[in-house]
Amino acid sequence: IRSLSQLIDDLFEMAQLDAGGLHLERRPNSISDLISDTLESFSAQAERQGVRLEGSCAPGVDPAWIDVQQIGRVLANLVGNALRHTPAGGTVSVRASTISEGVQIQVSDTGEGISADDLPRVFEQFYRGEKSRSRATGGAGLGLAIAKGIIEAHDGRIWVESKPGQGTHFIFTVPAARV
Repeated sequence: IRSLSQLIDDLFEMAQLDAGGLHLERRPNSISDLISDTLESFSAQAERQGVRLEGSCAPGVDPAWIDVQQIGRVLANLVGNALRHTPAGGTVSVRASTISEGVQIQVSDTGEGISADDLPRVFEQFYRGEKSRSRATGGAGLGLAIAKGIIEAHDGRIWVESKPGQGTHFIFTVPAARV
């Protein structure tokens, strides 16, 4: 029932994003706190899997002009995916830095990577690169499409860099808060 409820929530949110109706509660928020909270929420899972979680924030990344719940959802999706694709002994890291457009966050893993054929399609609705995954083990293929919609609603951008056998880097930008 929980996975069906999550699927319904994801479909509803995807419909809102497609219609341009996602309501954002943007205000100055701490990216460093959000990254810390996200890593803490995945620490038990990472420990069970034997994966090291790490995070860092460059000076000056806070505050960002974000809806903290929505960007938290993006981070949770990216960290969850990274953990799913990183074997024991690997590492998942989240790093934030300042750039001219605002703040850049990178979620990296030392997992299997994404094939060149799949890279252009990872943000498509319902797309799952690993054909053997079922909805029970790999979701409905909406998480990255929702993450892209949320980041674009924040006037940011999101992209992926990956090579098979060399891990994956999901990178996104959000505006800094003007203080």
